[in-house]
Amino acid sequence: MSEISKVWFSEIKKLDVGQALFFRVTNKVEQVQLANAFEAEKELFSSFDPVHASQIFINKTLKNLKQYVTVERKYRSPFVAFLKDTDGSLSKLTIDPERRRQITLMLKDKKSREEIEDAMNGLTDEEIKEYF
Repeated sequence: MSEISKVWFSEIKKLDVGQALFFRVTNKVEQVQLANAFEAEKELFSSFDPVHASQIFINKTLKNLKQYVTVERKYRSPFVAFLKDTDGSLSKLTIDPERRRQITLMLKDKKSREEIEDAMNGLTDEEIKEYF
């Protein structure tokens, strides 16, 4: 099953957002094995492209009394979330892992706050609280 899941996972990586593949299986045991094999491939892929991997959803489904493993790519941005305030209003929060990495490296290289602000075109209030 492992070689089959590797070959199919290379096709799964090519899915566009909104597309899905359905894999017909003969029984529950095979369904669980295939889903687990795809999850293992997804875990390996996440070390190369974590954003793309986070958009791949693997499910075990029953359709017309037949068992399937479905793999779908859905839009998901792990860098965006929404904060609900006490009054019920939502505000958008974003993170930028590359920016955090750059600031961390500059701090490691003993750059001054002014040098970092110049290089990053300024710092947010949250970055100032976190790093200085």
